[in-house]
Amino acid sequence: MNEPMKSVLITGGTGALGNVVTRRLIHEGYHCIVPYRNEKEAQDLRAQIAPQQRDQLFLLEADLLADGEPQRVFDAAVTQSGLYGLVHLLGGVRGFQPIADTSLEEWNFLLNLNLHPFFHFSRLAMGHFRERGIGRIVSIGAMAVLKPAANQAGYGVAKAGVSALTKILADEGRAYGVTANCIIPSVINTEANLSWGAEEDVPSWVTPEEIAGTITYLLSEDASGVNGSDIRLFGKLNI
Repeated sequence: MNEPMKSVLITGGTGALGNVVTRRLIHEGYHCIVPYRNEKEAQDLRAQIAPQQRDQLFLLEADLLADGEPQRVFDAAVTQSGLYGLVHLLGGVRGFQPIADTSLEEWNFLLNLNLHPFFHFSRLAMGHFRERGIGRIVSIGAMAVLKPAANQAGYGVAKAGVSALTKILADEGRAYGVTANCIIPSVINTEANLSWGAEEDVPSWVTPEEIAGTITYLLSEDASGVNGSDIRLFGKLNI
């Protein structure tokens, strides 16, 4: 008898990194629930999946920064049955300025984008996984977690919060068969980063495929003993 397909909720699953992660997890046999805001990104993702595998993708239009939306999306994910993993890729950066020049609006924007949705979704996921007695949570941090730098106050603090929250989830979930780990990438080789990166530096960056492979491992049974870790994916950068 075939085992039921495991489902994974992927926030940010239609973006440059998320597209690669979602396609990899579908290839690995997971059912992926992917909320989206950008219709074109969602349709591009669907078009890249083989027709015979498209029933493994559940796309749901949502604004994950709006009140009530995380709950609505999570409720929809649970109805897909077998929810086993939360892969939280949602996040981003905007502007680099000294603290003295950082507005409260900018500070709140970066926390609302990078940290608050992770709390909302991990809170819901932990309650569900705790009842099931199994679950996987994977988050995405940034080099700013390990190497805080000038002009990155909002982003650095938000991503440090993601890492810290992941460790707390790991500690709380240990007794229930739930693991939580945070991937710390260096510069990711995406179109957006290629627009400003120096050409000679690009070969040293980490690729979305490498991150997708690590996420696949962390979701697997083989990684059941990996918990509460900041996993550095720095590519070939000398850091």
